[in-house]
Amino acid sequence: MNNTKQQINFLKENIANDNFGNLDLEKIERQLELFENGVKIPVLVKPCMLNDGIVKISTEQYDKLLLNHKVAADDGRLTKFVPASGAASRMFQKLQSVIKRFNNFTLQDLKNKIADDKDCKTVYEFLTNINKFAFYDELKSILNVDDNRMEELISSVPKKIINAVLFHPGLNYSSKPKGAIRFHKYAKQKRTAFEEQIYEAINYTSDKFDTIKIHFTISEEHSALFEEIINKVKQTLKSEIKLDIKYSYQKKSTDTIAVNEKNEILFDAKNKIIFRPGGHGALLENLNDLDADIVVIKNIDNLIVEKLSADTILYKKLLIGYLIQLQKQVFKFIDILNQDNFNQITFDEMVDFIKDKLFISAPDDFNKWNYEQKKKFVFNKLNQPIRVCGMVKNEGEPGGGPFWVKNDDGSTSLQIVEQAQINMNDELQKNIFLKSTHFNPVDLVCGIKDYNGKKFNLHKFVDHNSGIITKKSKDGIELKALELPGLWNGSMADWITIFVEVPITTFNPVKEVNDLLRNEHQNID
Repeated sequence: MNNTKQQINFLKENIANDNFGNLDLEKIERQLELFENGVKIPVLVKPCMLNDGIVKISTEQYDKLLLNHKVAADDGRLTKFVPASGAASRMFQKLQSVIKRFNNFTLQDLKNKIADDKDCKTVYEFLTNINKFAFYDELKSILNVDDNRMEELISSVPKKIINAVLFHPGLNYSSKPKGAIRFHKYAKQKRTAFEEQIYEAINYTSDKFDTIKIHFTISEEHSALFEEIINKVKQTLKSEIKLDIKYSYQKKSTDTIAVNEKNEILFDAKNKIIFRPGGHGALLENLNDLDADIVVIKNIDNLIVEKLSADTILYKKLLIGYLIQLQKQVFKFIDILNQDNFNQITFDEMVDFIKDKLFISAPDDFNKWNYEQKKKFVFNKLNQPIRVCGMVKNEGEPGGGPFWVKNDDGSTSLQIVEQAQINMNDELQKNIFLKSTHFNPVDLVCGIKDYNGKKFNLHKFVDHNSGIITKKSKDGIELKALELPGLWNGSMADWITIFVEVPITTFNPVKEVNDLLRNEHQNID
């Protein structure tokens, strides 16, 4: 039964018999069609480069942009949004690999394998630098040892140390969210990633009443741990600083179906449809639910110690200021369009603004359109959510980059595209992708209210035909899984998009535990 309509009819009959509960059949049908027909593959025109799709902010612009930021911050327009539901297990993947592969080993055994085994090399570096991690003192306390005894254990039974880091009754970091890992050590405190995100936000989101608004997305199972950490921060901060911290979960309604190789829906042993999390694109629901105006989006692990944070704070303010500058001009033009009292010169100015400042080209036959068609096109292109995205120079990090992409109507626009979205068997597309000079560090400032101050419905600006289909295995069953259009990819496909170059110093991710040994995460004088 591999026909989409047949499968939907089957579900309808069984829903009537209450076999499958309350399902969104329209959503399931759309997902089946994506499995059957394939997701849209972006057509890359060229990579965005400096002064060709990527803006560089000059020092002459600083004062104006920083003033824009200050006024917006004072007025309470800013909210920080941090996707933080991911587990920390990947941070410790190599540690887990070594203790699974080797029963008993010493530090010297690991050292002997460094040349041939990357995992052993990572674990050796971890153990020999363990006193530099912010969680070192807590680890000693759990093991009830001093520095000397810790050195003995590291040398003779390092597996005991690793188990104490990864599992209960130790730190249990392999089962905790990344936000709960102690990242940075200060004289009087050791901050988790959750805490560091809050301290960072104080520097650029505080309003005139010293209120900081932050929204985290977390997994439901970790809500008690999250609240415990947040309550601790509130007790530590100066009394005049007020934290308005909220959190939400990735909605189960955003889970997607799984299918077999014949694109047939898969069921579990209880005859229930197998659903899987829809990827970070599912968080568009959470973003859309926010009672917010300007939203700063940042990954939970992209952090730096305070004394090195000057660039991060400056460029957050500049990106916010740049967004506000664009908003002012966009709203001004929309107001003129609504009054309908402009001349051809003003209209041409709008078209040029869309092309030169918003990097949106008109379709090839635009000049053949009548007045009303052109006006509608200009209004629709201006009346969209706006995102200003920081872009760093590509230094080999995996992930997406900024590209000029051809749209369905023949126009071009700026998009963030991941390698997984591209047909790398197409030599032309592959070469365009590989020529990208910049990388997306997930450093976004988003304006999600329109010219009337009313919130956009963000679902209207999604390219629902995009996404990623991957092959997975669950309980020995081979399956195909669908990731929803990524939050900063297809979910924001129809947003006004601006790429701004930001320094590499603003990008300090922690993908594996030893990244915390970098200077950016160490308070070294």
